[in-house]
Amino acid sequence: MMTEEFYKNPVLFGADLTGGIVAVERSGDAEVEIFLRKPEGRLVGEVAPLRPVLWVRGGGPGAVALTGGLALDHRVEVGGWKEFQDLQRVLKSAGTPFFCWTDPATQYLAVSGRTLFKGMEFSDLRRLQIDIETDTAEGFDFPNASRDAIAAVAISDSTGWEEFLRVEPGDLDSERSVLAEVNRLILERDPDVIEGHNLFKFDLPYLSARAKRHKLKLTWGRGGEPLISRASRVQIAERTIQYDRFSAYGRHIVDTFLLANHYDVATRELDSFGLKSVAAHLGVSEPGRVILQGDAISDAYRSDPEAFRTYALQDVRETRAIASALGQSYFLQSKIFPLNYQDVILRGNATKIDSLFLREALRRGHSIPLPPEPEAFEGGMTDIFETGVLRDVWHCDASSLYPSIMLAFGISPATDTAGIFSGLLADLRTFRLRAKAAAREAESATDRSRLDALQNTFKILINSFYGYLGFAQGHFA
Repeated sequence: MMTEEFYKNPVLFGADLTGGIVAVERSGDAEVEIFLRKPEGRLVGEVAPLRPVLWVRGGGPGAVALTGGLALDHRVEVGGWKEFQDLQRVLKSAGTPFFCWTDPATQYLAVSGRTLFKGMEFSDLRRLQIDIETDTAEGFDFPNASRDAIAAVAISDSTGWEEFLRVEPGDLDSERSVLAEVNRLILERDPDVIEGHNLFKFDLPYLSARAKRHKLKLTWGRGGEPLISRASRVQIAERTIQYDRFSAYGRHIVDTFLLANHYDVATRELDSFGLKSVAAHLGVSEPGRVILQGDAISDAYRSDPEAFRTYALQDVRETRAIASALGQSYFLQSKIFPLNYQDVILRGNATKIDSLFLREALRRGHSIPLPPEPEAFEGGMTDIFETGVLRDVWHCDASSLYPSIMLAFGISPATDTAGIFSGLLADLRTFRLRAKAAAREAESATDRSRLDALQNTFKILINSFYGYLGFAQGHFA
C-alpha cells in the first residue's frame, strides 16, 4: 500500500534517504553529531559539517542569487555557528530583511534534506519512562522542592525493564545516592527518548532543585552531558501552557501531559489531564491500579512499602502506554519535517508546514516571500435554518473536505510561484486516503493501529494547510 516511491517524495520526506537517524545535535562551531540506529539495533555517532544558510534581500558578500523574484532573493551560506550569529546581528542593525532557522538541528536537516527515523518503526525507538514520588511535610498539602525530599524514583523502558529506587525517609545521603543512580541508569540504558507525565512542570524542575541541593548535575545527555533548561510556553488551541523546557544532548524529552493536551484538541473528550484519568480514557490503565492521593502517598511511603512501590511502577507503565498511544503520530511526522522529535511535538502545525515549503524552496534554489502583513478577514459562517426535532436525518461526509475544495478551486498562496503548496497538498491527500482505506482492510491489530496513526497524522496535516493560509508568521500565507 505505502510504496517505496512515495517515501522517496523529496518535497514531503526530504531529498536524502539516510535511514535510522535518531537525533541531531550541534557539536562545536561548525559540526553536528548525528546519532544513527543501525538495523541490528546498534547506535553509532557520526560527525557532519554544519553550514547554516540565510535568505536575504538584495545580495551581499558571498550571496547566491535565487530564482522566482520574491522578496528574499539571495542565499548566504556561512562556515560556522558563530559567523552565522554575527551575520544575523549585522543584518538586523542594517535593517536588511532576512530569514533563517535559528535551531542548529533544523538548519542541518533542512539543508541536507535528511529527517529522523526513516526506515524505522515506533517500536525501534529506545524509550525510557521516569516518575518521581515526593514526601510532603506534615501540615502541607503540596510538596515543595526547597523543603521536601524525593521519596522514590520509578524508571522503566520499552523493553519492559523497570527499576524502583526508594529514598530512606529523612536521609539526605540516601536521596543523593538515588539521584546519582538515576544518572547511571539513564547512561546505561541509553534511551533515544525520555518520557514522563508532567515532566516539564513538575518532575524535572523538582529533580533539578533536589540535585542542586546535593551539588549534583542531572547528566542525562548522551555522553553524560547535563540537562539544560529554559523558560518556554506552548499554545495548544486556546490553552497557553508555561513550562520549563528541558533538553538532553542526543535524546528527546517527551511530556505525555502535552501529548494529552494535543489529543484533546481533536477529541474534546478528556475530563482531566492527570495521568490516571488519561490512562483510563485511553483504556491503558494498569490492572489492579493502586490509587494514592494527597497524604496517602507520604503515609504509604512510610508504612506500606509494597503499595507505594506498586503505585510508582504503575505510573511509569501507564506513562509508557500513553506515550505509545499518542506519540506515534509525532514519530511519523518526524520522518517528514526537518525537526528533532521533541520539536515536532512542541511546534504548531502551521510552523511545521512552513518548514516544508522553505526546505523545498532551498532545494530548488528558489526565493521566498516575507510573511504577509496581518489583515482582517471574515471567519466561518454559521446559521440555523430550522429548530425543533428533525426526523429522518441522513449523514453525508466528504473525505478531506477542505483540501479537496482547495485543490478543486485552485486555492493556494499567491506567492507560491514554484507551485509547492498544491503539489504537496495533493500528495498528502492521496496518501491519507490510501492509508485510511488500508487501515480498514488491515488484518492484524498492529497493522490497523499503525495505519490508523498514519492516516490521522496526514488528516491533521492536510487540514492545517487551510489554517496555514491565515498564519501570520507563514512565509506563504
